[in-house]
Amino acid sequence: MSASIEYLNVDPNVAREQFQHDFDLNSPEQAMTSYQKLMHEHTKQQFENATASSRRRSSGPGVASLSHESSRGSTSSTSS
Repeated sequence: MSASIEYLNVDPNVAREQFQHDFDLNSPEQAMTSYQKLMHEHTKQQFENATASSRRRSSGPGVASLSHESSRGSTSSTSS
């Protein structure tokens, strides 16, 4: 299974031909299973990339943080 996933500017006819090339349509259940595995791996990779990016942003040297005291909300109120 050597399919690649591309989302930008895809001609539906080209996508259909590529799908038929990558997956055996004479065996629809096998084609569906292969496609599901491919999409699962793609989604997993996207999630891992987002997680790594988030970690880099949150642990970078230029990240400002609030002290415990300044991050508390107001608990007092005035009543008449």
